[in-house]
Amino acid sequence: MKRPLLQHENLAIALFSALGITGLWFWLTWRYGFDMADEGYYWYGAQRVLRGEVPIRDFLSYDVARYYWAAYIMKAIGDDGVAGARISASIVQVAGTFLAVYMCLVPLRQQAFVRSAFAVLSACIITVWVWPYYKAYDHAISVVIVAATLLMLTVFKPAAWIYAGICIGVAAMVGRNHGAYGAFSASVVVLILLVNGPSRRLIVTLTGFLAIGIFLGFSPTLFMMLAVDGYAGAFIESVLALIRSGTTNIGLPVPWPWSWSWSAEIKEAGILMTVVKFLFGMGFVLLLAFPLVGVLAFGYRRFNLETVRARILFASIIVAIPYAHYGFSRADAMHLAGAIFPVLIGLLVAAGAMRGVRPLVGSFAILAVSTLVLANTQVYLAALMLNKTVILANVGERSLWVYPGSFNRLQWATKNVGVQPVDGCGFLALPDMPSLYAIYRAKMPIWEIYALSPKDHEFQAREINRLESCVPAKVILSDHALDGNPEFRYSRMYPLIYEWITSRYELSEIGRTPVDADLQVYSLRR
Repeated sequence: MKRPLLQHENLAIALFSALGITGLWFWLTWRYGFDMADEGYYWYGAQRVLRGEVPIRDFLSYDVARYYWAAYIMKAIGDDGVAGARISASIVQVAGTFLAVYMCLVPLRQQAFVRSAFAVLSACIITVWVWPYYKAYDHAISVVIVAATLLMLTVFKPAAWIYAGICIGVAAMVGRNHGAYGAFSASVVVLILLVNGPSRRLIVTLTGFLAIGIFLGFSPTLFMMLAVDGYAGAFIESVLALIRSGTTNIGLPVPWPWSWSWSAEIKEAGILMTVVKFLFGMGFVLLLAFPLVGVLAFGYRRFNLETVRARILFASIIVAIPYAHYGFSRADAMHLAGAIFPVLIGLLVAAGAMRGVRPLVGSFAILAVSTLVLANTQVYLAALMLNKTVILANVGERSLWVYPGSFNRLQWATKNVGVQPVDGCGFLALPDMPSLYAIYRAKMPIWEIYALSPKDHEFQAREINRLESCVPAKVILSDHALDGNPEFRYSRMYPLIYEWITSRYELSEIGRTPVDADLQVYSLRR
């Protein structure tokens, strides 16, 4: 008997599981961890939207959707601090977890206790991987793309394909890479259905409706390009800059599990940390193995998609292919977490195909492995499982548990900025401390709030013009070598701006800080 895609009895189970587990996890973890760089990239941007600025045009940012959502929630709850930023992301996390759990429940045969327990375990797995919290938008949208792909494989009606297209268009508003991944997945579905579908003519017609949906989903960005002065040029320039750079991230060596010595690692870090490191490396193996094995298996069966289980599994395999690109673009824990959700859905669907209580055993095993993989990166898990030291630090009006290094850096930076909110051009923090501006509700005097890659002289000249029009009183500069590469020191990537700073400012009495040898504070020359 074929199971329908829409099963009303599963909606409540998935919803309560997502709300309960996400709520519990938020209550346990929201006060753990703080990132002055990437977290500020999200938090500061949402604050600036509240103050009337436009992402991409007025400051360097991701695509616009997450900022307007976060700003709306912050305004609704009356909190533009770190708690408001985290609550905004957690609401999106609930939606992504609900959709993922629902898809995993659809093919499950078991009822009653097994079904409810499987839903809870699935929600726990999805929730643990939502790290860091400000990437919940990216995680949820990858789940949405799996759902859109599944809809295209299941329902051959114009409305369904328009809706799938809308999902892909909205994905592009969260991040243009998500739009590209969604377009790739939809293209694979179209090719498969042209060969193995009900009617080529029907699929060609439906593809037109898919395009209409993509246009509708992306239309808010198109409207902004027409209605918001300067946004179209800034958006086009951001696309051209990405093309010129030829890359989306600064790459890292892949931590393959065979690339290091077990005995040396056990001797240095202990058995538990060695297991954590091994499983982390296996995560990148899984990003490749899951879609490869899946495509071969479905190819052997001539892409038989008669059952809903097969369609969900195939959708997750298709979407896992482009998301592997994201995982390997910078092979660290954050990018592994951002790429793994289609794989998790596929693994849970496969576990749900087993009989008796085996789905519970399989999902529990996935949860245990997932927890170990993230034990060394998720601050709450690191403190709980590995006894990592955390210290209570003031972040604006809130107190958060952070690592000692983060605590010292934050305390030193905020002490040098000043205890009162700074308006106008009070300070300049480079290259990766936008969270300082979010804490003080201050505006950064330049456009590029997070400097990661070298820029040409023309770009640096524009930034210097901004500084000349509003000269900061202080400069906090960390001239560290990113990933240990001296070519990625700020002084080498931005020589003109660095020269502008050193010619107009002098090291303050504090000078170099014991917190970080590369961290310096400059004051205007008298």
